Amino acid sequence: MPRLSVIMPVKNGAATVRRAVRSTLRAMPGDSELLVFDDSSVDGTAQALSEFGDHRLRVVTDDSVAGVADGLNALLRRSDSELVARMDADDVVLPLRFTRQQSALADGDDAVFSTVVDWYPDRKWIKPNPPLPIGVEAFPFHLLVTNPVSHPTMMARRSVLDAVGGYRQVPAEDYDLWLRLYLAGARQRRLAMPALLYRMHPTQVTASAGWRRASWASDVVSETFQDVSERILGRRFLRLTTLSSLESVSDAEYERQVTEFQSALERASSRLGRGERRLFLGKLRQRLESARRLRCSLGTS
Repeated sequence: MPRLSVIMPVKNGAATVRRAVRSTLRAMPGDSELLVFDDSSVDGTAQALSEFGDHRLRVVTDDSVAGVADGLNALLRRSDSELVARMDADDVVLPLRFTRQQSALADGDDAVFSTVVDWYPDRKWIKPNPPLPIGVEAFPFHLLVTNPVSHPTMMARRSVLDAVGGYRQVPAEDYDLWLRLYLAGARQRRLAMPALLYRMHPTQVTASAGWRRASWASDVVSETFQDVSERILGRRFLRLTTLSSLESVSDAEYERQVTEFQSALERASSRLGRGERRLFLGKLRQRLESARRLRCSLGTS
C-alpha cells in the first residue's frame, strides 16, 4: 500500500494530459501512486496514457461512472493509501509540492492546500498569486465568503475524506467537500508556496455562466453553507452569490441581509490574529463588492 495516492480525472484531455501526468510523476515521492480516471474520452487520451511505462501510474475506466465527483469517488474506492492528493489533467505540478504538503500534514492538519500560479499558455504568460497562507482558524471564515483554494492543490488524510463520504454529485463538489470537512472537525489550511501552474482558458467549467448559476442555486450546497454559518456566526445565512441571484429579494431586503452578514463576520473574526484578520477582512470587502456587481449584472436590483 503506497502512503500517497494522487487522483486525477480526465475527459478528452489528449492535448494536456501528457504534461500533467509527467509533471505529477516527476514530483511524487517514492512511496506513492497516480490514479487517472478516464471518463469515456473519445479523443487520444487513452493512447496518451498508454505511452507511460511507469508502474506508479494506474488508469481506471468504468462505463457505469460519469462526471468528476463520481470519477473521484471511484478512484478513492480503488486505492487504500493513508494520504490522497488531487491533480487536474490540464495543470502542471511544481517541484516539491508533495513533500511540502506531506510535511504540513505531519504537523497535525487533516487537509492542506497551496496557492497557484495562474498560467495562460495561449498567451505564454504566467501570473503568480500572492503567497498568502490561510491558517486553520481563519480557513472557515474564508469559506463563508468564497472558495479560498484550488481543488487540484489538495492533499488530505483519507480518514477525513472517508468520514464525510467523499465527494457529492453537486456543482462545486470541491467547495461542498471543504464545507463538510469543516463541519466534521477537520483541520484545513492553505500553504503559502504555490503547488502548480493552474491553466487558465475560456472553456473552463467554472467559467461557464450555467455552471455558476447551478452552483448558486444548489439547495444541497446552500444547506451545508448555512450549517457552517450557524456554527461560526450563530445564525443561518445565505451565500452572497445565492442571495445576489434571487429575484424574489427586494433591494432593501438584500442590503439588510448583506449588512447583517458583514457585521456578523466582522464580530466573529475578531478572535483571529491581527494579520489573518486583516487578510480576511480585505477578502470580505472584495467579495461584498463582487456580490453587488453580480446582482446588478443579473438585473435583480
